[in-house]
Amino acid sequence: MKILIAFYSKSGFTRKVAENLARSLEADMDEIVDLRNRSGIKGWLLGGRDGMKGALTEIKTSKNPKNYDLVVLGTPIWAWNSTPATRTYVTKFKKEIKNLVVFSTAHVDGVKKAKEALEKVWGKEIKLAEGWTTTDFENNEKCLEKTTRFVEEIKKI
Repeated sequence: MKILIAFYSKSGFTRKVAENLARSLEADMDEIVDLRNRSGIKGWLLGGRDGMKGALTEIKTSKNPKNYDLVVLGTPIWAWNSTPATRTYVTKFKKEIKNLVVFSTAHVDGVKKAKEALEKVWGKEIKLAEGWTTTDFENNEKCLEKTTRFVEEIKKI
């Protein structure tokens, strides 16, 4: 199975999980770049607002998901939702994505709501979702264990 790990990361936590998953699954990676300036306090506030509203944004990617059997999509949680960049990715490529799995990173768990929101955009059921929280990152063993378990579940798809 050919797998693509597509992710958006502002602080680096989502990137860390994406890199671990890509190594474990021998998958290609594609960073989703949000072309809107989300730096500083203004960017943080607007990001939260856009997360709550389910807003879209302009993005840049380098790989087409139609060339993959499975897309593993990584998103931070902003205002208890997926980011505008990941929603835009699913909106843009919803016809090309064959199978979709989601992971999230956040201070608190938000993967369930992000999964539901992305399912509405995609129009299909997301096969699997997992979330990493700040406390997971504070404990390397717990983080590795969660990653290993998630990889094993992905391999069953």
